[in-house]
Amino acid sequence: MSTQEILDNTYMSSLIIFLSQIAFIYLRTLNVIYTVEERIWPAIFTGMGIGTLTLVSFSIGIKSILGGELLPFIVFLIGGAIGTYWGIKQSQRNENKKNK
Repeated sequence: MSTQEILDNTYMSSLIIFLSQIAFIYLRTLNVIYTVEERIWPAIFTGMGIGTLTLVSFSIGIKSILGGELLPFIVFLIGGAIGTYWGIKQSQRNENKKNK
């Protein structure tokens, strides 16, 4: 499937936005943790992932919004919410491991 076919397919675009938003928010949360802990390489790698996912998700999302498509916008929000939940849970697990 070509890039143009993906961009022209609302459902495929929505799936990519959904997954990339989950991963984006999750990596952003980990990046903050690694930055606070001064773990340079994990912070760099998660930052690179954040940059890549930002470009993917935002470019497809903006194209969808300009095209008047509602589904990609909805999954953008849902994916962000799931990524936030997942990232915070990971942070809590890391904190619990430190306190034991």
